[in-house]
Formats: sequence, C-alpha cells, structure tokens
Amino acid sequence: MADTNPIQMDDFLPAERREKIMEWFATNQVASSQELAKRLNTSISTIRRDLDYLASQGIVRRTHGGAVRVRRNTTYEPLVEEARQTSVEEKRAIAAAAAKLLQPEQSILIDSRSTLHQFAHAVADLAIPLTVVTNDVHVAYILANKPHIKLVVPGGICRHGAYSLLGETGINFVRELRCDHFFLSSQAVDTECVSDTSLELVQLQKAMIGAAAETTLLVDSSKFGSRTIYRTAPIESVTRIITDEGLDPEERAKYSQLVPQFVIAPYVDELQEETE
Repeated sequence: MADTNPIQMDDFLPAERREKIMEWFATNQVASSQELAKRLNTSISTIRRDLDYLASQGIVRRTHGGAVRVRRNTTYEPLVEEARQTSVEEKRAIAAAAAKLLQPEQSILIDSRSTLHQFAHAVADLAIPLTVVTNDVHVAYILANKPHIKLVVPGGICRHGAYSLLGETGINFVRELRCDHFFLSSQAVDTECVSDTSLELVQLQKAMIGAAAETTLLVDSSKFGSRTIYRTAPIESVTRIITDEGLDPEERAKYSQLVPQFVIAPYVDELQEETE
C-alpha cells in the first residue's frame, strides 16, 4: 500500500516532482490534483501542469479532477472499488446525458461496471415507466422497488470481485429478448472495436447487443485508444458513444466519423450552474 503521509518538502524541481507523481501512479490507478498537491506541498495549478505534461508523454490520462494511469497490457482490469472511485465526475456526466435518451414505456438493457452504476442512479431519479433488464446486482439494487421500474434480472453466477451475473443461463435468457436500447460499458475502445477483459462478460454483452434495437456505449475518456484481450463488438455496431469532456479534440473528431452519434457530456456541476 502506498504511503499516505504527505512528503515534507516545500520545493521540488519539475523533474523531481514529476518523478514523485510517477512513483504514485506505479502503485495507484488514480489520483486527484488536490491529493497530489497535498502530498507534494505544492499548488493545484502546478500539479495540473505536471499532469498535463505526463499526459503528453502517454504516462497518464487526464480527468476532470486529476488523472488515471494508462493501462500497460490487454488483461489489466482495475479492482471494483478502485473503478468506482475513478473519474467519478466524468461518469456522472455521462450518466446524466444517457438518461436524457430514455422515453416512457421503453425496455432497456443495462450492462455492468461503475459507469452503469452512475447511470442506474440517473434512471432511478426519473419518473417515466421503464422495463430494465440488467446482469449487474448493484444496478439491480439501485433500481429495486422503484415504482416506475419493472426490473428483470437474468440468472447467473456472480463474477468474483465484481457485481455481474454471468453464464449460459443469462445468455440464453437475453437471446429471447427484443429490447429498445442497450447501454453498454467497456474497459477499452479503439477505432476498430470495443473490447473487454472477461470472456464470459463479452459473451453476454454480445447477446445484449443482438437483443437491442440500438446500443449506446458509455465510457469515460480514459478508455479511448486502448484495447483489451476480448473483442466485444466492431465499432460500427454501436449506435452512439457518450463520453466526457476530457477526450482530446483530435480523438473526438476521429470517433465522430465512426458512429452515427458521438456525444460529449458536460460535467454535471456545469449543467446545474447553467440552470440556476
């Protein structure tokens, strides 16, 4: 476990300070600018410049409040709680934008992972009647006993260290469905395909894509330009991608050419400010 005590030095040369930041990311997936500024006894603006520099070197990816480490292999998957604490503002923004797509009486499939947990909270706050099918027990927990939600949870075996129910039982059930919309999340997306780290999860995701009239991919900006071991679907099979403002403008332009709709979700606090 990384040392949580602040480093008691007022000044570092830029190269020394960046090395200390890289040491943090060697054992941690995510850091906020505020956290790093406290550890290094420097200003948040200085840390932001350092993170911008490290991002330009491909060492980290910038997020709204800090940065995440760039994955180094195709089988890397963050721990569940680590994922739930990563890019929280970005995931909330994506979830809020996705919830605006929903219409009364639709049937929707909701995938697993932390971005979809945020989406489930957004769905729970709606007042329109929906039928929701999900293989994620945490999503189901959020939506259970909501008067406007008819909740369907396919059977399966809970994946160790995660919230997803997997296996042939769920896949066979989903293959019999015809739903309006599938909200998909993923560990990685590049210009060729969406990919993930669990073969069983990918098999269920493929069945869900086949069961839905349209598929919307909900991924934060740190997932772009990377690939994991199992191919979920070609990028052309996705109707829409919703991501956050952290995606580089060049990347935005590239992916906008590959899917019918490409949405950049404004941060939730900015939306609130506009409506106040």
